[in-house]
Parts: sequence; structure tokens; C-alpha cells
Amino acid sequence: MKQSWNQSSMKHENKRLVLQQIISDEPISRADLAKRCGLNKATVSSLVAELMDDSLVKEAGIGESSGGRRPVLLYFSREAGYALGLNVGGGTVEAVLTDLKGTIMAHEHFQTREPAYQSAITVMEKAVEWAHGVVPPSPHGIIGVGVAVPGMIDHSGTVLNAPNLQWRDRPLKHDLEDRLKLPVLIENEANAGAYREYQTRSDADESLLYISIGTGIGAGIVLNGSLYRGQSGYAGEIGHMTLDFQGPRCTCGNSGCLELYASELALVEKAMEAGLKDCKDFDSLVNSAGEGDELALSLFTEAGRALGSGVVSAIHAYDTKHIIIASRGGEWMKNAVRDTVRKKALPHYRDDLDLVFLDTRLPAASLGVSGLVVDEFLKGRKGFEKAKE
Repeated sequence: MKQSWNQSSMKHENKRLVLQQIISDEPISRADLAKRCGLNKATVSSLVAELMDDSLVKEAGIGESSGGRRPVLLYFSREAGYALGLNVGGGTVEAVLTDLKGTIMAHEHFQTREPAYQSAITVMEKAVEWAHGVVPPSPHGIIGVGVAVPGMIDHSGTVLNAPNLQWRDRPLKHDLEDRLKLPVLIENEANAGAYREYQTRSDADESLLYISIGTGIGAGIVLNGSLYRGQSGYAGEIGHMTLDFQGPRCTCGNSGCLELYASELALVEKAMEAGLKDCKDFDSLVNSAGEGDELALSLFTEAGRALGSGVVSAIHAYDTKHIIIASRGGEWMKNAVRDTVRKKALPHYRDDLDLVFLDTRLPAASLGVSGLVVDEFLKGRKGFEKAKE
């Protein structure tokens, strides 16, 4: 008998619920699964059978008896497929291959000679070829590719504006899917980092703000357990928050934006203007600070005060307990940021604030988009379903 739309939709949602419960509480018996999901045992058994047929759930081991026959325990098959996360920067494409639980299976960097769009597409194709060469055998293979881009992304996966890559109105999702023949998900780099932090921090509660500092400054926002993208998908551009309306002109057209005071590019420019010895790029500035150079340290302190002012505005706007800052210069900015927040934030916002500087060696954005790909696959979203035989 043909199912109605409502019956089909309900079954799909129940199947998602059962799978998420197994992922959350594994190992778990069918009886316990039924209790926690609020479904009858027959329904759970049927849904589990389908998930096992799809290689997403497996039986392994026997649980303790509660009076009857000892139950068979269910586990999530994390090795049933793999996701590829790519983070596109000005000079590199970082690639991370993960299993369905986010464990890193392989990690590589691919150099890009120029930020030109077609050149970056070619490098991303090479990254996918690399992934196909290192991925372990599995029922689903590579389930999809997630790409993190430092710029504004619309709902169709088009990069509307990525200033540091010099990309405008580039249909990245369409172009990659056409070449790769795999599902592709495009996300803002800071959103991807925020999602990764939310998924992996046991103390993240329901909300956090992730600030990514590189050539520019962007933020990813998690509110009530979901990425907040704004009405059009462009939320989080705090690098263009105005600190001084009479300040220097920004590339966005406004004046006195936060990026002009606390981004990597701004710090390098200020170091060169100040005549800092051997300052060619941000890495050399970091090295100078690490060696105790007073001028370099003072520049980081000044940037920290500016960043702290931006953090204060963000705290007042979003009222989130967790602020996570990813910056290669965080070690030398953090004291100034914390001092500024302590002095300028309203008491009710700062008293319980968790302000963390992230180790930037962790590929947060690549892992974040990989996790988003896995989520879409497990939800059975269009383009991420299991390929039919």
C-alpha cells in the first residue's frame, strides 16, 4: 500500500530520531532505544533494520539482562562513509578527511599560486583526488565535500563576495558539483569554525560566538543550538563593525572598521609603517613578538584593545556566554582583549563570560564543513542520500 506524504514524512523523522539517539547513547539496546525515543518496540525494530541495511547501524556485543534475554547492543557505524572538508585560504587549500563521527583520517595542505577562482577550483579537484586515494573502503565511500570560504555565501552556495580571494558572484557549489560528481556544501569559514566548536564543546550550552581572525575578521554565531546566518545568510561580518566613524577608510566603503585595527593584514601594515625590523608578513611579526620585541608586542596589545571593543559589542548584541577567538596572534592579544572586556562590558554580561583563545593549529573550519556534510547526509537531505545501486 502506498504511503501518504504525512506517513512518509513521519517515518523519515522517526528514522532520524532513532539514528541520532543511537549516535548519542551508543551502545544501546532496542528496548532502551524505544523508551528514549517514545516509540513502540515494533517501530524501532523496523527502523533499526532499515538503518542496518543502509550500513549506518551495526550490532556488536551483548548487554546486561534486566530479567529476560540479554539484549543485543547497537552502535553507530562511523566507518560507513567519509566526508571531505576543505578550507580555502589566500595561499592554500587545507583538506581534512573524516569518518562519520568527525575523527580525522587524513590531513593535507595544497598550495595555490594565486587566488584566481579557476586556479582554486583546480586545486580543490586535486584535493578530492588525494582523498579518493587515501579513503578506506566503506559502503558509502566519500559522501560529500564541504568547502569553507572566507566570504559571503548565499543559500544556493554562490560566493557573493570573498574580498581576500578576490571572488565575486562565483557559483562555487554548482561548479564543483559539475566537476566532482559529488554532493558539495559551501559555508562561510567562521560559521564552519563555530559549528565545529559547538559540536565538540561539552560546555557550549546552546549558544556561542566564534571569531576568526586572518586577513580579515569574521564571526560564526550559534544561537539556540543552530547556526545563525541571518535573513539572507550574511550574519557575522563583525570585521566591518565600526570602531571609529572618523577612522581610515575600509575596503568595504565604510570608515574605522574593526578589520583596520585587529586583522593580520592591518597588523603587518602597522608594523611596516613603524619600521619593525625584518617584518615581511604576519609570521615574521609573530616571531618577533615571540622573541620579546617590544614594538611587536605593543602592536599586538593595541590590536587586542580594538578586538576587545568589538567583543564587547558582540557580547551586548548576542548575550552569549562563550566567546571563542581563533587567531595566530592570540597569545599576544589575549591579555589586552580580556582587560578591555572587563572594563567595558556591562556587569551582567561579563560576570559569567567564557572567553577562550583557540589553538589555530586545529583545522576547525575544515572539520566544521566536514561535520556539516555528515549532518546533511544523515538527515537524508537531497543530494546527500545514499547512491542507489
